[in-house]
Amino acid sequence: MKSKAQKKSELKSLTEKLPKSQLTVITSFAREGEKGLSVSQMAQLKRLLRELHSEYVVTKKTLMDRALSDSGVKIFEMQGSLGLVLGNEDPYAVAKRIYEYSRKNQALQFFGALFEGNFISKEQFLEMAKMPSKEVLIGRLFGMMKYPITSFYIVMNEIAKKKQTN
Repeated sequence: MKSKAQKKSELKSLTEKLPKSQLTVITSFAREGEKGLSVSQMAQLKRLLRELHSEYVVTKKTLMDRALSDSGVKIFEMQGSLGLVLGNEDPYAVAKRIYEYSRKNQALQFFGALFEGNFISKEQFLEMAKMPSKEVLIGRLFGMMKYPITSFYIVMNEIAKKKQTN
């Protein structure tokens, strides 16, 4: 059991980290009556997030509730052992990574997220996580821009061939 001083310092640390986080994902890593993430799986998750300059924070629901009070999210309505993913850099990369991790480890479930200061639902978060990467989107855009030019070139080339044969 933590002392009041430990809880105060933990709350202070959490309230300092939350505004800096570009994406804060509310997760459950263990539900009542179900097997949760093991210690090694939790360490793997934290290591995975550290690579993205992010972190996974596990603390008491009351402390999370107080830290998230400005956002309008009610932690007490959520069941299970909760944790927060604090994404400090690319929010889409963080969302994609933890979504991929959750597909391998069914115990990790999502309740929603704070993105750009607004709460987004679980469905909106999953949609965000399933989006293609920035590089893939740029590649698709380039392909779409290149297609009409290439088609025009082919048509003009065929017209020039017909004129040469006539």
